[in-house]
Amino acid sequence: MKIILLIAGALLVCLTFVWFFFFVPLGCGMNPTGCRQEFPVFSAIGLMHLWLPLAAAFLLILLGLRR
Repeated sequence: MKIILLIAGALLVCLTFVWFFFFVPLGCGMNPTGCRQEFPVFSAIGLMHLWLPLAAAFLLILLGLRR
C-alpha cells in the first residue's frame, strides 16, 4: 500500500503540471474566437487547477511515507 500511495502521489504531481501548463492554455488556444487570457499561478484558476491537485498529491505522498 505504501508503494501505491507514493507512486500515485508522484504521478499526480507530474500530471498536475502537464494539466496546468499544457492542457489548460491549449483549451484556451483552441477557442475559435481567439484567446488572450493568462493563467497565473496565484489566482482562482491556479488554485483550482494547480494548487488543489498538488495538495492532494502531497497528501498521498505524505500518507505513503508515514505508513
